[in-house]
Amino acid sequence: MVNKLKYLFFILVGFTISAQQNQSDIDEVYVQGKFLNLPVEKINENITIITKAENEKSPANSIDELLQLNTGLDIRRRGSNGVQADVSIRGSSFEQVLILVNGVRINDSQTGHNTLNIPFDLDSVQQIEIIKGPAARRFGQNAYAGVINIITKPLAEKSVKISAEGGDFKSYDFGANANIGNEKFSNLFQIHSSASDGYRHNTDYKINNFYYQNNLKIKNGAVSLQAGFSEKKFGANGFYASPKATEQYEETQASIVSISHHQTF
Repeated sequence: MVNKLKYLFFILVGFTISAQQNQSDIDEVYVQGKFLNLPVEKINENITIITKAENEKSPANSIDELLQLNTGLDIRRRGSNGVQADVSIRGSSFEQVLILVNGVRINDSQTGHNTLNIPFDLDSVQQIEIIKGPAARRFGQNAYAGVINIITKPLAEKSVKISAEGGDFKSYDFGANANIGNEKFSNLFQIHSSASDGYRHNTDYKINNFYYQNNLKIKNGAVSLQAGFSEKKFGANGFYASPKATEQYEETQASIVSISHHQTF
């Protein structure tokens, strides 16, 4: 009986050894993405687009609130009405997300805590494009985890929208948005101001934004100019450090100026 077991053992070992010797090589497959040359809708990336209609139907009152409604994004808000917020995509840090305004980088070079200092409010937003995943090859630094491109567009019509709100703690919110122009030359103006004494010690804030954009159609193309300025002053009671850090205060200013030329051939 023992000899039979030994014989069976050597047979199994032999089969095992021969099985390990059988190898098959698979031809290498080279995958090349043409990310730089493809339009957004054809890129093999996870892309979310928030349209103007979706924006208007949402309960959001600020850009950070609108972003917070989308899966895959983690918005850490401090204060109300867009005072301060950090954005994260798929577990990244707030330094690893690139923020663009009409394709122009607006990330603060000093700290990612000021990344969402956008010089306009939701009324001016035409569309938001969110690319989830590494995109540094196309967009450069800060795009390690993804890209958020906030798009505005002057309309070829004449329209004016004015809004005003008030509340407790001497809170107010005022905004004015105007589109002036025609099919050839259109202009977008937007101003926004909000302030509050805060609901607890050292949570007061004051925010002022100004934004202008135009679009001039020329032969076989268009020229566009945008300029914006954002100023924030706010108490940061327990915003970043221990709750015992009750006397922190911040003043920030952010601006953007760009001119672009689009040529069709």
